[in-house]
Amino acid sequence: MNITSISLSYLFLGVFIVSFAFFIYYKVLITKTTSNSPSREKIIGTMKKSETWRQKNNIMSYVSVFWAIISLALFIYLKFFFKIRLINMLYVFAYIAAIVISIIFLGIRKKEK
Repeated sequence: MNITSISLSYLFLGVFIVSFAFFIYYKVLITKTTSNSPSREKIIGTMKKSETWRQKNNIMSYVSVFWAIISLALFIYLKFFFKIRLINMLYVFAYIAAIVISIIFLGIRKKEK
């Protein structure tokens, strides 16, 4: 099954928008849970490992911005520089699988002692 390069480029634009929204979400969470923030107690509450939680959110923000940059670069490449019109859908599934795998592995990663 094939997909046109123009529709694929807009798929990458959508992934860019979603990834950048997650980046902003995680950065706002990190900012609101700093030690001098007034909303820290509302968000963290009685959490036992709040610093580990903040570190994971920081890592997830960097993962999100990484995929946002890659998606934006692919959008620009496919929209303006790619001349072939049909692309195999296997590449789309592989790209989405790479995003999911990176999120799962970095989200599950334990804190090293």
